Amino acid sequence: MSNYNVQIIFNDGSGDYLLPVVQSENGSNLTGRKDTIIEGNRGDGSIVIPGGKKSQKITIKGILIGDDYKAITDLMNTMKNKITTDIATLTMRHDFGGWVNDWQFTVKRIETIEFPENLRTSSQEYIVNFLVLEY
Repeated sequence: MSNYNVQIIFNDGSGDYLLPVVQSENGSNLTGRKDTIIEGNRGDGSIVIPGGKKSQKITIKGILIGDDYKAITDLMNTMKNKITTDIATLTMRHDFGGWVNDWQFTVKRIETIEFPENLRTSSQEYIVNFLVLEY
């Protein structure tokens, strides 16, 4: 089985962060165009007006794992401090006898990091949303 990870590297050189235990991501499914389609109401067929690139959103869901409440809270605080709203490069890669990049985008975090309700006894889910600026 391959080992997958998502890494964020900030373009201003302030550092990078490896998002732990990624469970799902939608960066592999992005579509690139925003076309306008006009369909006739009496005939068959349609007119397609090509558009520019549309805004894309990448959602990363994962789990923070720690020994106890304090360890998980520390991991949450580290994540909140490391993943800022600055422009960064987000890369998903997997280990298949050597690291292979699956996708890479220039992004900006657009919402607060979500931590769904949990007792934080051994793990804590997280959700991070990014707006793709360049692809």
